[in-house]
Amino acid sequence: MTSVPDSIPIHSLPKTPSRVPALKIFRFKNSININKESPISLPITPLPTDTPHRHTYYEILFIEEGQGFHEIDFHSYNIQGSGLHFLTPGQVHLLTFSTSFQGYIVAFSEDFYTFYNPVNQPLSQLPFFQPARRQPIITLSESDKHYFHNILENMVADHLNSEADQTLIGRYLGLLLQKCGLLAQRNAESQESAMLTIPELVGRFQELVEKNFLIKHEVQQYAQELSVSPDYLSKITKKYLGTPSQEYILDKLLLEAKRLLVFTNLSSKEVAYHIHLDDPSYFSRIFKRKTGLTPNEYRDQVRKSAI
Repeated sequence: MTSVPDSIPIHSLPKTPSRVPALKIFRFKNSININKESPISLPITPLPTDTPHRHTYYEILFIEEGQGFHEIDFHSYNIQGSGLHFLTPGQVHLLTFSTSFQGYIVAFSEDFYTFYNPVNQPLSQLPFFQPARRQPIITLSESDKHYFHNILENMVADHLNSEADQTLIGRYLGLLLQKCGLLAQRNAESQESAMLTIPELVGRFQELVEKNFLIKHEVQQYAQELSVSPDYLSKITKKYLGTPSQEYILDKLLLEAKRLLVFTNLSSKEVAYHIHLDDPSYFSRIFKRKTGLTPNEYRDQVRKSAI
């Protein structure tokens, strides 16, 4: 790691004149033009994908062909052939290509999805977007790849048509995610995964933590918003997520701290202040309790292991 910035780059969707948040579809950086006969071609993603960054929006990568690696929050996923990759707002990731990629990048906001799919399952309850139990990669069979290729081809055709009804594109997104959810559930069942169904209360807790963990650190704050006692919230969280509520919140805080330690030049003290812990020594103690390393030791170890 030769040059480290003072902050992690955050990418947002381009502004749109419409009051409805836009969905965008791109090609991969090193892909061949998808439709050479079309007078309007799908643009290549304008964002640098080979350096650590994060988004304010959700993203689906549909990879039809290609080889490389996808790094998502300190986990490395080997890319071999076709698959679907899912990213939530705030996650830090980067792509490393070893061959050309064919496929699509679909970027959208939560508002876009819910506006056109008001009765569908919330994004935070889908297994690949669900906090703490994400399944960020779905490997596709040849028939599955063909199915998603057809959906995306239709989405792209309407996306490039300036007169297309956005409602249609929004419904395509809902259909795409519903099919993804069925595949994820099928894969989980084949792996004999337990606890596939999480109670609504736990899901709402996860969603609240995901959006507020930087400013709300106490279980009581979430319990009050969910109209339950802190003790009950902690017990049900432990039952379905395997960790008490306070530890769940702490884990979210420390993941953000790890991102900042590895991908920025912020000092340990500055990282503590960034995650709203006003006592840097307390931050160092809990960080070492959870990881076995001081913040600076963690930074050095992870950077040396070839991020």
